[in-house]
Amino acid sequence: MAELRQNSTVRTQILIVEDDCGFAELMASILNEGGYDCDSSSSGRDALVWLSSQCPDLVILDYSLPDMTGAAFIEQMWELGCDIPFIIVTGKDDACLAVEMMKTGACDYLLKDTSFLDRLLAVVTRALQEAETRLRLERAKQSLRLSETRLARAQKIARMGSWEWDIRVGDIYWSDELYRIFGFGPGEPDKISKEWIFSLINSADLPAFKKDIFHSVKTLQPFNIIYRTLSRTGGELVVNIQGEVERGDNGKACLISGTLLDITARIRAESEIQQLINYDTLTGLPNRSLLHDRLRLAIAQAALEQHAVWVLCLDLDRFKGVNDTLGHRAGDRLLQEVAKRLAACVRESDTLARLGGDEFVIVLNGVVSDKGVTTVAKKILGLVAEPISIDGHELYITASIGIAAFPMDGEDGHALLKHADLAMYKAKEQDRNNFHFFSHDLNKKVMERMMLETSMRKALERNEFFLMYQPQVDARTGQIIGVEALLRWNHPDMGLLSPDRFIYLAEETGFIVPLGEWVLLTACRQNKEWQSQGFPPIRVSVNLSGKQFGQQRLDEMISAVLMETGLDPDCLELEITESAIMKNAEHNITILRKLKDMGIALAIDDFGTGYSSLSYLKHFPLTRLKIDRSFVRDITVNPDDAAIAEIIIAMAQTLKLSVIAEGVETRAQMEFLSFHNCVEMQGYLFSRPVPADKMANMLRHGLHY
Repeated sequence: MAELRQNSTVRTQILIVEDDCGFAELMASILNEGGYDCDSSSSGRDALVWLSSQCPDLVILDYSLPDMTGAAFIEQMWELGCDIPFIIVTGKDDACLAVEMMKTGACDYLLKDTSFLDRLLAVVTRALQEAETRLRLERAKQSLRLSETRLARAQKIARMGSWEWDIRVGDIYWSDELYRIFGFGPGEPDKISKEWIFSLINSADLPAFKKDIFHSVKTLQPFNIIYRTLSRTGGELVVNIQGEVERGDNGKACLISGTLLDITARIRAESEIQQLINYDTLTGLPNRSLLHDRLRLAIAQAALEQHAVWVLCLDLDRFKGVNDTLGHRAGDRLLQEVAKRLAACVRESDTLARLGGDEFVIVLNGVVSDKGVTTVAKKILGLVAEPISIDGHELYITASIGIAAFPMDGEDGHALLKHADLAMYKAKEQDRNNFHFFSHDLNKKVMERMMLETSMRKALERNEFFLMYQPQVDARTGQIIGVEALLRWNHPDMGLLSPDRFIYLAEETGFIVPLGEWVLLTACRQNKEWQSQGFPPIRVSVNLSGKQFGQQRLDEMISAVLMETGLDPDCLELEITESAIMKNAEHNITILRKLKDMGIALAIDDFGTGYSSLSYLKHFPLTRLKIDRSFVRDITVNPDDAAIAEIIIAMAQTLKLSVIAEGVETRAQMEFLSFHNCVEMQGYLFSRPVPADKMANMLRHGLHY
């Protein structure tokens, strides 16, 4: 399917049926980057109306729609006459539902787990490739049926090739059609002998041919033989010969007569169909279908012989970058070369398969211990990492491998592949170019991630998120000069969750963008509410993640929030990490200047843990540096931390920036910082994070510490 897109100006069209519009946009964005055009519908009814006038190449269907189930949608889609490939998406890990949908005809079944967005493009591409394969199979079958019809007609009209063998005198007769099949003119040669016929038959098939013929002569039974033979041009034919034996007066065979049918085209077509069904067209490796068959056989044999079967899931690191920079043709050649290298690492008794995209699976039989598997994994990583030359470009690619074993990590192929896949994603987290064995602790962590991701998207609608506020204090006067808004999640099953339990997941899934906008809106609205209650204006600090900072039209979104809440820009401070603003420095300078021009204060969060260099700080329109708590904690007892804090304060003064220290818990820390001209602080010495009503009480009565 990838090749078809390259050779055609028509882009593949995908319909996304998903009631979560934000999630649908994320899917569409990923698929657009992969070269697909997407349309979205938020309900089954709207999608069916859309399908009544258009026919996409693929439907991605959320099983739980607000107006109907996925099964009902599929049934109505078929009633419209739309025989379109579809992928089922669901938030429930329901094996029975998965089986039911696959029986219904789904191309795949995707669970909204932590790796959903990472796997989406590969699954869609694979589904489209498999749909194309099925179409080609149907065409091949139609061609085969047409060929067989023509052959049947030819058999009826010309009797195919007919022949007779008079056993008593040794004479053999061929019809004109039989001569033509073998490439001879009628009557050429003028006399046919069984020795000459035997000389045309493939030497590997000749013993069986003679055995069947002579057995039939002896027993007077009809025969039906398929064998390979040569034509006059030297080409090989596959023929089906059928014959019956006539009995003479003495009760013995006297004549054999029959027909011969050239079935070369049929055998070739059947072989091509089997190739399409079981093998990957790009690399020639076994595909998913054949992999499951071989894995099932390997597990059955291992259970009998009581040995292990190891499953290795391999995924190329940053393969998408090759496609994006050099094109899909170069990407295909890279995959072919990787397939050759992987084949050099396995034995004939093992199975190497390609599941699609840049994902490969290796099934190792008879490897006794994890040491042996480790040796194979290291060999694979080393061989894949060797440079590959494509179109004059020397490419360096690495791989990540996940490993699972039967029976320790699963008792069937599905479980082993799933667990090896989980281990592979763990290897990717470990800086890639690595391998990782599956463990049940890993499975537990993944299940927790899945639970969090599934419930996270509904948490905003259910008002499960809320903000706490920690005061920022001028240590000279004890006055509250600002607050930092801190996110919390009151999970219905897991209880109160701090950001370190879920923010990383929100970042990975892209949910941080709508969540971050909610935090900004809520914090600004609360600050305006305090002012309405008569409290003096203070700043509210809100953290921006790297993904938020990289979103399009960030300045427009923030401006809209300020306009909606009525908060003065001077009362808002945005905290950004060093690493976030350095990822695309030139672009980020432009964004920061727009925000600064609006009157918004800009702070570097956790300063001192990243780049911390004057060479870049002087170019960014910043307002404040925030000394990380890791330096403040031991500032009075660790000379290194004290020196770092002094340097940060000095850098801020040089750049005419304010500086604030977080994590201040003791008076000794406060006095040290004050002595070195850092007077703005926050930490447990002054107050823990508190709800908005308690914060209002502090604004009213002041702090006591």
